Amino acid sequence: MERTIALFLLFIGLFASIPAKAEARRVQPVEVEMKLGVTMPVGSFYGAERQPSPSLELLEIRYNEKNTPWDFGLMLDFSVADWAHGPIYKEYTRPSQRNRTLALAFVSDYNFKQGHKVNPFAGIGVGVGINDWVGEEYISTGGPTLVCTPRIGVELLYHIRLATQLNLSRKGYHNAAFTIGFVIGGRPKKQK
Repeated sequence: MERTIALFLLFIGLFASIPAKAEARRVQPVEVEMKLGVTMPVGSFYGAERQPSPSLELLEIRYNEKNTPWDFGLMLDFSVADWAHGPIYKEYTRPSQRNRTLALAFVSDYNFKQGHKVNPFAGIGVGVGINDWVGEEYISTGGPTLVCTPRIGVELLYHIRLATQLNLSRKGYHNAAFTIGFVIGGRPKKQK
């Protein structure tokens, strides 16, 4: 688990160190994003096997700082780490525990090509998460926790954001999310 986190943070560091002149292109000050995706649990959880699960970012609102490549905002995110326990039964099913996290976090991204049709970005979110589970209760681990969400991605044509995000909250709830989002706002402003 620690190696996965370290590799992800190293990748973000390498991505962020790519030389890029942050052009001061003026963009609309506010943008709103909603996104869907898939998650995969990270780390281990009492010998259970990882299973893919849905990810849903309910809302993210960002403010684009004037004449800089930075944006800041709030994120309301719902992610799942799905774990399969025990042997497969003759009905080809197995008991599973779906560990869910509802997170409210402050986010910030550095946009390498702010206002361009292809805009790579790297960022992080920090906030609070409420953890609970659905399905068979094998290990009781719910409750509030600190959440950290490093992420990298690319924004295409001002409206589509493809991203990879690591959702870190509590053992058994950590997951990597691969998402596609739709953005309203944030387009380049017309030059006067």
